[in-house]
Amino acid sequence: MQDTTRPNNSRTNLAAGTIDGVLATPLTILTVPGSFVLVALFSKYFELDKSALGWLVSLPSWSNAAQLVAIPVLARFLSARDMTIGMSWFHAGLWAMLVLALPYLPRGQNESVAVFFTGFFLLASPSLAFAGVGWTAWVRDWVPQRFRGGYIGSRNRWCSVATIAYLLFIMGLFEMGKEALWPFLVVTGVAVVLRFAGLLQLHTIQTKSDGHGPVASVGFVEAFKTCLRAPGLVPFIVFSAWMNFCMGFTGPFAPLFCFEELKIKTASFTLLIMLGTLTGIAGWLFWGKAADRVGSVAVIIFGSVLWELQQLLWAVLTPDTAWLLYPMYLWGGFFAVSFFMGSFNLLLNLVPAKSNMAAVSLHLAATSVAAALAPMLAGILLEEFVTRRGGGLATYHWVFFIKSVAFLLGLGILALVHEPTRSTRTSLPGAFQSMRQLLAAQGLEFLSNLIPFRSGRPQARRGPK
Repeated sequence: MQDTTRPNNSRTNLAAGTIDGVLATPLTILTVPGSFVLVALFSKYFELDKSALGWLVSLPSWSNAAQLVAIPVLARFLSARDMTIGMSWFHAGLWAMLVLALPYLPRGQNESVAVFFTGFFLLASPSLAFAGVGWTAWVRDWVPQRFRGGYIGSRNRWCSVATIAYLLFIMGLFEMGKEALWPFLVVTGVAVVLRFAGLLQLHTIQTKSDGHGPVASVGFVEAFKTCLRAPGLVPFIVFSAWMNFCMGFTGPFAPLFCFEELKIKTASFTLLIMLGTLTGIAGWLFWGKAADRVGSVAVIIFGSVLWELQQLLWAVLTPDTAWLLYPMYLWGGFFAVSFFMGSFNLLLNLVPAKSNMAAVSLHLAATSVAAALAPMLAGILLEEFVTRRGGGLATYHWVFFIKSVAFLLGLGILALVHEPTRSTRTSLPGAFQSMRQLLAAQGLEFLSNLIPFRSGRPQARRGPK
């Protein structure tokens, strides 16, 4: 009997996937504990100290590392579809309960509130990580490879439109609500309702493999050994871990620096993120084509140098020069994509052909641990030198300066990586979960919802030249 499930439902599946992506965008923006909305909630309303903030920001990265142990077990009992939808419902339900609980949490009691949010993210972060791994495997089932890049690109553009619309909504509410709690409740409540609506769309997606197929392969250990022997892969993972540590060291505290030291309002910071989002969309298209033409290593080095030289301005910002943030975010949104796009394409080319899942695991583990340690260390340092010793601007300036120097020095690790011939694979997003979270925490919210893909569409074979 001929299977007609996919042809009959292909158009419906693709439309449902796009609608779900758009409706999931608001909650995606809020999901990262280092996002500017939660930083404002933690620091302005609940007045958590910087060490507690650093700990909360690190929890998603610890979850990304821990899920590598749990996924092989879950994959033996759950299909990719079940893991995606089930964990997504659980994650959205947790955020719905958070909306109900927020009005009853005491203000100014750091320990009890910090413990509550620790428990919340210990449940929310792993469920999101499990859903992400499941989606990575499931999306290949209902998006044909021949136009996967084009579809994901179209989906991303609609998600970018949703990002800008949601940021405008946030900016308006926080301008009206100032330091009150109700804007957080409305912003989060709307995000949860939209996520529920998007999950209903996921239930309409039908494929011929529904209910079947493991997420991970049985030969995982052997594939892991293959990755360790792959030329250039280990140095690149070391490079990624170093860069994730650098970004995690200052990224989650940039909004806090703006709120506390530069006296910038939450609504004004939202406008900065919108500027970075707009130029970032253009950068995504530009750097994707550049990576295909001149290679990923060249794109990473050239774009990252221009990005990080601009980041050095963080080390000299004062309330009188805070206006520089507007051109900085316009510039940074465009050039930050060069690092993200180039790193993704380079990893695609370095991964052994039959060890995708093991490569995701190895890369995700290394970058997640680095990304988890960085904000914890930075939070302790800032709490000691800013809060207790009154370092203020000077301490932040030194932290930003050291981070930028370390980031630029880290580009030298790429000298150990030989870039092979361009790969034809089009999807390996799970490996970059920690990096997307860090970029979102720095204000590049649109990157937290984008699924990386090669810019060029696969060309049909016409025979040998």
